[in-house]
Amino acid sequence: MRRFLLGLTLAVAVVLAVVVWLYPSNEDFRPENPFWNGLKGFMEQFDARSIDLPDGLPPEPEGTALLLIPYVELTEAELDSVAGYVRSGGTLLLLDDYAYGNQVVEHLGLEPRFSQGALFDPLFNYKNKWLVRITDLTTTTVGEDVASIVLNHATSLDAVPETNVIARSSRFSFLDLNRNGTRDDEEPSGPLPVVAALPVDKGSVVLVADPSILINGMLQLEDNAAFVRSIMDIRHEERDLLLARSHLPEGSLDEAKGFLAAVRDRLSSPVAMSGLLVVTLVVTLGPLLRRTGAE
Repeated sequence: MRRFLLGLTLAVAVVLAVVVWLYPSNEDFRPENPFWNGLKGFMEQFDARSIDLPDGLPPEPEGTALLLIPYVELTEAELDSVAGYVRSGGTLLLLDDYAYGNQVVEHLGLEPRFSQGALFDPLFNYKNKWLVRITDLTTTTVGEDVASIVLNHATSLDAVPETNVIARSSRFSFLDLNRNGTRDDEEPSGPLPVVAALPVDKGSVVLVADPSILINGMLQLEDNAAFVRSIMDIRHEERDLLLARSHLPEGSLDEAKGFLAAVRDRLSSPVAMSGLLVVTLVVTLGPLLRRTGAE
């Protein structure tokens, strides 16, 4: 009876582990998330690969682009590694709205900031004022084929030099600083910068005031995909695209997947495999050996 319960427990544990491993994440911006709020479509369309900071950064940044959506605060070591990556020739694509983007630009010594107010446009929008339509684009950067893009719960950029702006909202837009959903007299009105590119030593930084432009539900709207490709290729058409997965939102399912991945990695070592084989043999042959000894 005891062996039966042990076997049943192990079987249930294995089934649960398989379910957890196979069921996709549904957290915002996760690269394996196939739902409307995930990045699986982007990862496949742009042939991107995910890394962890700082260990996953390439030693030779030239010809690579790092995509950073900083929903988790960066450590000092991570900030230093990102700064070193950019100054050595890498392209940083920093997409933020209300999280830790300003921590990164401040560490890089740049003046622009993410305003972190909610950008609304009651006239130029896609279905509602939250989905702001952008048509004021720098064609020398994004190309003639990109006529408009759509942002989702975006913010804006402050203190960006005019020559560095790539995209602006319309003059009917406004920044809702107090989040009451209406335009107040003291709140900034459009046009407001939403995308900008700035040189930093040998590299460059592209600031995008809305990470949602990349998600599955937004990437194919209007010219979003073509626009994203243009800013990623701002310095190199042939580049290796990296996504910093370590600073994306993570739920319980993602944590469980991470635990299973760590267990898998440990069990894949020769020592662990030998130990697992011994345990399997003992569990399998133990009853048979005891029965033979009793006879």
